[in-house]
Amino acid sequence: MKISTWISAALVAALLASGPLAPMAAFAQAQPALDPPVTSQKPGQERVPVDPVETMLMPAVEPPTSKDPTAGDATGAGFLNVVYIPGKAIICTAGVVTSTVLMLLTFGSAYSAARGVFLEGCSAPWALTADYVSGKVPGPGDPGYDPSGRN
Repeated sequence: MKISTWISAALVAALLASGPLAPMAAFAQAQPALDPPVTSQKPGQERVPVDPVETMLMPAVEPPTSKDPTAGDATGAGFLNVVYIPGKAIICTAGVVTSTVLMLLTFGSAYSAARGVFLEGCSAPWALTADYVSGKVPGPGDPGYDPSGRN
């Protein structure tokens, strides 16, 4: 017999010997004992026992409501600019070349399309600031976004 058959048989035997709920029982034994519910002598003021599942859940995290830039946003903007500025230069150069070729091929009749291609790559911002990273200045997809780049 092959070794994989023996390994499979051993795993099945171990599962059958321990029972289908053994992992749950082992997990329950590993849980630290919860404090017993405290009850007072006054009627109506008893504490309700806490559901153990609720104690294992992560606490709810409120989303940040402030969009004021922080020092972390400024640091993040500095790191992002290492890639953003050269990428913006490459995209702008490609837009200029494409717009020029488009204008030459159409003898100037595709002016609005050429302008759109040019503005797509060469419009502001050329460098990210902490305001952009924090979300204070809206980006594409945000309400209040101005695609012309004028803030």
